[in-house]
Amino acid sequence: MRAGDLNRRVRIEQRGQGQDDLGQPIDAWAEVATVWCNVRMLTGKETLTSGTDVGTASASIRIRYRTDIANGMRAVVDNVIFNIGAPLPDLAGREYVDLPCTTGSNNG
Repeated sequence: MRAGDLNRRVRIEQRGQGQDDLGQPIDAWAEVATVWCNVRMLTGKETLTSGTDVGTASASIRIRYRTDIANGMRAVVDNVIFNIGAPLPDLAGREYVDLPCTTGSNNG
């Protein structure tokens, strides 16, 4: 994989469980890694949900090969939040992992 193709930084986050000072559970996002990536926007659409226009887009984020990325995590690129689907690793060459993502409908 050519390093020049990986031209953006992506922060991979997972939902973490913790407690505040009073012992109450808090639901927050914890950083797993920050790596270089290539983002390809694939499709976009606009739908009417509960009387509100909602624009969504699907993208593919390619990063170097890793095994610690899972469905349900999120990726943040240039302050845009992407929901990660099932990762698609290059098992033959172990060079990259494609992360199918959606954005626009929620924040993870």
